[in-house]
Amino acid sequence: MWNRLYRYVVSYPKLIVGTLMLFTVFCAMQIDKLQWETDARVYLPKGHHAIIYDEIVADIFGVKNSILIAVANEKKGVYNAETLNRIARITEQVANLPGVSANRVIDVMSIATASAFVGDDDTLGSERIMRDVPSTKEGFDQLRNTIQRNADLFVGNIISEDGKIAIIRAKLKEGIANRYSTYWAIKTMLDSERGLDSDWGGGWSDSSEWNGGEWDDSKPVVPSTEKGEWPNGMKPDNLEKIVTADENGDMLYMAGRPVIEVSSGLSALKDIQMMIPLLFIVLGVMLFFFYRTWRGVLIPMLVISCAVIWTMGTMAFLNVPMYTISTMLPVILVAVGIGDSMHVMSRYYDHVLKNPYGQSSEIVTGVMVQLAPPLITTTITTIIGFLALLFSEMPPFKIFGLFTVLGIAYCWLLSVVLVPAILTMMKPKVGDYLKKKRSLRVHDEDSGVARLLTTWGQYSTKNSKIILTVTLLFLIVSAFGASKMYVNSSWMSDFSKESDVSIANDLINDRMDGAIFLNVVVEGKSPGALKSPELLRKIEGMQQQVEKHLLVGDSISIVDYLKSVNKNLHSGDIAYDRLPDTEAEINEFLFLLSMSGRPDELDEVIDYDYRQANVSFLIKTDETQYLKEIIAEVNDYVDREMSGFDVKVNLAGSANNSYIWAELLIDSQVMAVLLSKVGILIMAIILFRSVILGLLTVLPVTVTTLVIAGGIGFMGIPLDVSTALAAGVAIGVGVDYAVHYLFKYRLERKNLLKHDDAIVESMRSVGKTVVFNAAVVTAGFMVLLASQFPPHVKLGAFVSSYMVVSCIAALVLLPLFLTLINSGRQSKAV
Repeated sequence: MWNRLYRYVVSYPKLIVGTLMLFTVFCAMQIDKLQWETDARVYLPKGHHAIIYDEIVADIFGVKNSILIAVANEKKGVYNAETLNRIARITEQVANLPGVSANRVIDVMSIATASAFVGDDDTLGSERIMRDVPSTKEGFDQLRNTIQRNADLFVGNIISEDGKIAIIRAKLKEGIANRYSTYWAIKTMLDSERGLDSDWGGGWSDSSEWNGGEWDDSKPVVPSTEKGEWPNGMKPDNLEKIVTADENGDMLYMAGRPVIEVSSGLSALKDIQMMIPLLFIVLGVMLFFFYRTWRGVLIPMLVISCAVIWTMGTMAFLNVPMYTISTMLPVILVAVGIGDSMHVMSRYYDHVLKNPYGQSSEIVTGVMVQLAPPLITTTITTIIGFLALLFSEMPPFKIFGLFTVLGIAYCWLLSVVLVPAILTMMKPKVGDYLKKKRSLRVHDEDSGVARLLTTWGQYSTKNSKIILTVTLLFLIVSAFGASKMYVNSSWMSDFSKESDVSIANDLINDRMDGAIFLNVVVEGKSPGALKSPELLRKIEGMQQQVEKHLLVGDSISIVDYLKSVNKNLHSGDIAYDRLPDTEAEINEFLFLLSMSGRPDELDEVIDYDYRQANVSFLIKTDETQYLKEIIAEVNDYVDREMSGFDVKVNLAGSANNSYIWAELLIDSQVMAVLLSKVGILIMAIILFRSVILGLLTVLPVTVTTLVIAGGIGFMGIPLDVSTALAAGVAIGVGVDYAVHYLFKYRLERKNLLKHDDAIVESMRSVGKTVVFNAAVVTAGFMVLLASQFPPHVKLGAFVSSYMVVSCIAALVLLPLFLTLINSGRQSKAV
């Protein structure tokens, strides 16, 4: 079969090269159509309970992901006319953005829209805390006093305790278009407030729609303030005046989960656009250092370039979105794909050295027929390794695994068709450096790497017991380190501490109640269930218990509104800052709240028939190790204190999603690693027709995983997306080293070489290529250490480590165990 294929390739090389290049151009034309999806919830399986309750919270309580705009003034505080006008101006402009859900006044919450409940023994009403922007000291003091009287509702939520930071919370409509368009519009708006020119020149279209992923440049960036009316008739002074931050001391920040998601996607894309060219430069230098010919550089580079273009073009053609994790796909394809073309080029140069005056077609055919079995074997085993990602519960990981598999298949096709076609069209040639290596005898070997490897091969066959003992001790230590591993993932870890989004997030977490929410939904069986004083006291107890955690800022529920009404009905007497004693009183307070003129404020905490209540906790971190503690505290309290009530309690919100996301990630990746190794083992046994060789195929990657896990444990590095992905890459690439080595060893044994000589010859030829392959990939991935995007830095560090350890493991363990197996067989024969 292989003879027929390569006879066709060498007979029609121009046709093949032309066809493949046309397909490459077609795929390249599709890439501009790629769409982005950065919503963190897409990582959860469709129908997952967290998604269901997110939708319930959104539908029933109107709670949605929000962009947070922080206005900070460390010199004057926010209680000055310029800052308050700025807050009011930004609030209105944001409320008028098409991507913002502003059906209710509270959907864009700030000092400019917030209201407080006031009353006496008979009446209760709602008044805006800032009907007009004050301009005198008395006005500022009155505003401050109003906020402090209702501190449980406002302080830490929309204004800091010291009065120097105010927050505008803007709820977004669903969809990537609304997320991106609103992010850019607000960013441009804040740049305008700072007196800066925006780096985005787009605008809103006439219909305020996302036009096929393109911006309509015909509209102004900042929506006109003439659109719509101010909430409750309020209009600030000097609305059109733009006050720069430097003049008044105001600083403006953006935070919140939508900002994190958009910024993460943009940072990943921007970084990868810079790092991939640098990666290609480094790989090109490494290839030239080894082969010393331009064909040795350009042909492998052409293969991986075409493979990346084909893969990304196929994604675009099939309308498959790009997820944040997908930005790692080109880098991984370079790592996995360059190996096949390097083996072809190395074997080609070996044949040319033996027969420098042979015909190109004959040399290429001989090389490819000899390499066809190991190349197809490594491709299949690598594909199996990444196919395990299809068992992941996280849809983006399934997509990532599927297109990585497709990219690997493309790499194989290009290596076995495009490379031989190009080489057939070229005159056989090697660099002057390689001409010195004509002799295949060990003692004439000029390469320092080859001499070292052959020396090691000789040593390993004579000292197998010593090597085995040292290896076992090393693995025991690694296993101990692996036992110290822990899971911790954070979206904020995607950013450097100096980035705008990180600074904004830290500011809100340090000075306010927190940037992300945990929503606890308490659901009764019948209408009116949440009017029970006993149940409400349990909810209050849950709030008090969970708020004891250092990273929980505050919480809000129907309990807080009832306590606020009780206090205000008693002229602000702090003694009445408590829940009513009877259900009759609760009914009366709820009626007063519903008639207060601002009943929509209750919508976020309780449903219309008082059967479901939402308790929102503000959290100061998105690190999953702490979210796990907070969620466990909620669940423990519910099990301990609320089991006697006929209610169901469910969790939702960005904090819950982050925690579940991390749990699914690790569970999926652990399962994927295990399944990939089992799949590779089964396929290797079938392809080698040997259980022993099948086991030896997975041995190096298994040991590598354990060694790296031990290092992670000892260094206290948490398991996250980058570390988990690196393990998958290690299996995909590391298994190739073992397959090529075992094929070469078996071939030499079939050529009647003794075991010791077969080991040495395998080390000299394939071992040398394995070392260089590992060196090239390691150097390439080390380029990512210069990245400005922390996940790429982690990926580069871990993949580089895996490559080094995989290479060493293959070249140490395979000679060792082949020697032990051979010795065992000789002993039985005796």
